[in-house]
Amino acid sequence: MADLTQASREVGNWGRWGADDERGALNRVTPEAVLRGLASVRDGEILSLALPLVPGAGPIAAGRAPMQHFMSRDGGDYAAGLRERGFGFADDYFMMATHGATHIDALAHVFRDRMMWNGHSADSVTSRGAQRCGIEKAGPIVTRAIFVDFGPPEGSCTSDDDLISPGALAAAVERNRVKPLPGDALLVRTGWLARFRSGDATVNRWAGLDPACAEWIDDQGFALVAADNIAVEGGPSSNPLDMAPMHVELMRNRGVYFAELLDLETLAGRGRSDFLLMIAPLPIKGGVGSPINPVAVL
Repeated sequence: MADLTQASREVGNWGRWGADDERGALNRVTPEAVLRGLASVRDGEILSLALPLVPGAGPIAAGRAPMQHFMSRDGGDYAAGLRERGFGFADDYFMMATHGATHIDALAHVFRDRMMWNGHSADSVTSRGAQRCGIEKAGPIVTRAIFVDFGPPEGSCTSDDDLISPGALAAAVERNRVKPLPGDALLVRTGWLARFRSGDATVNRWAGLDPACAEWIDDQGFALVAADNIAVEGGPSSNPLDMAPMHVELMRNRGVYFAELLDLETLAGRGRSDFLLMIAPLPIKGGVGSPINPVAVL
């Protein structure tokens, strides 16, 4: 463990929630934040923000294998002579990368100088999983979400070379007339997913937040930031020695969670800037991420 007295002066929020903390900015999701989320429900409409899990399908970042789905028992087994004993049943398995679909990153996902969030050593992430800051430490997330749309037809992200600046992000939130409060989640539509579906984008480049947005996001008190692209921040980074600068600054240094590959297309048509957001990561002990089905209640 790093000397957090010194580190807290140099590295974001280290030590803010205690020297042993493994939940980071999710500590901001207090009962007051939960109740604020519940109070934002006005219509009662429920939307899933998850991509469908389709074997062999994308989008998925380079280096990760697509999801696979196997049937261990199906109707064909009975057609071939398997006896029913009062009833028949089907059973199945799936195998996938924890970051291979709509997902949330654990704080153990990113480190620099062999340290992750709060000064915990990267050496605690081994072939047996993360002994510190695993996704099981996050728990269910229920809070208010603030939604900003930079995608087509009216948004400023017209290509996947575009980066959303801190000023543009702050202005978009201000136009919503919803003041961010500690524990809120920030959802950003870049339009990348729509372009990917139409064949106009690939997993090799995506619009997203400029890494310079990190400080502003943390200063507003957000616990989580999510987007409809591969990595929330635009990418890939132009610096080959700094592949994910916003991940390092927000997740490692400030404890803010990332959720990626959300389907925000239906939500974009609803005209809502705030709503209740519910995310329940799978409690994978030692996992460095988890597939999720984010649910918006409008």
